[in-house]
Amino acid sequence: MNWPDLLKQISQEVLSDPEFIDGNASNILRNKYRQSGWLGEPGATEQEILNLEQRLGVKLPSSYREFLLTANGFGPIDYFTYWLRSCTKVDWLVNTDKDLVELWESDVETIPSVPDEEYFRYDDSQIDGQVRGEYFRGCLMISDWGDAGFLALNPAVQHDGEWEAWHFANWMPGANRYRSFAELMQEALSSYRELKQEESESDESEK
Repeated sequence: MNWPDLLKQISQEVLSDPEFIDGNASNILRNKYRQSGWLGEPGATEQEILNLEQRLGVKLPSSYREFLLTANGFGPIDYFTYWLRSCTKVDWLVNTDKDLVELWESDVETIPSVPDEEYFRYDDSQIDGQVRGEYFRGCLMISDWGDAGFLALNPAVQHDGEWEAWHFANWMPGANRYRSFAELMQEALSSYRELKQEESESDESEK
């Protein structure tokens, strides 16, 4: 993954979006980024990432590590995710939103675990929002809450060393899942471009 290029593309899309410049979402965009053309902070140092890994007690997956080395805090990435956290703010979901985890876990016994043949789908055949409740407590929260949702990494499911990435939101069941953080970010940009185009066409049709 070429993180500088991907994050530059996201920055360009957001900074050319009327919704973020003059629309209802303009308050989400931090003023100092409007002039710089870059929506993030400078990359973390190797020592800062090592400190994070020591605090968490795990080795982070490579795509997320490389992202932090490029931007130690970044956002918004679209209409739904406002800020990807810096090293000092990243933490286990159970530490940041314990009540939410316990609420989810209270439903685990009444919701059958998703079988492998249904769970390991990462294309258009993935069943919307299908997750396994037993993974909630182990998720790593990597973003602030955005539009009633956030991003998390799930170390319980790995693909070639990458942790499964989740986009959770209250307005959809469960979570949308990806094989890696890099895959999630690529899809976020693609989906954002499509939605942005739809918004533009809608505005034009109303004129």
